[in-house]
Amino acid sequence: MEENDSALEELKRVDHLIFVTLKYTRTVDIIRNVIKRLQSSLNFIILDVLEWAQKNGKLEQVPKAPLLRLQYLKKLFPEDKEVLKIVDFYMKIREMLLDEYKKKEEYRKNVAMVTKNYEINIDKLQKLADETKEYVKYLMELIK
Repeated sequence: MEENDSALEELKRVDHLIFVTLKYTRTVDIIRNVIKRLQSSLNFIILDVLEWAQKNGKLEQVPKAPLLRLQYLKKLFPEDKEVLKIVDFYMKIREMLLDEYKKKEEYRKNVAMVTKNYEINIDKLQKLADETKEYVKYLMELIK
């Protein structure tokens, strides 16, 4: 369950970035870094779930590609609505990172990263972090 620890460590780093680093360095680069860490924590816990499934004979091998892992996760838990929400959430975060972005009010109180479909400010970033924590907890409970 070392991957669990990796997911939790990433979430600790996210908290530090939001509550300490962003407080003093209000830049879009920090916002992007937080989103990358959220994605990374989900990657770690999804990998852990798939490895658990492999050990229990529900899966032959764990794919290396993150998008394939999401498909396998959906196949493992097709009736679980929370897992489907997690997959959708992951895709949303991925889209935020892949889209071109613009900086809005950098170095100011209302700093935000603006993409084609999203405007991520500090409040929305905190909500994304909270949602990620809930999803990581949920997936950890699935494999206990």
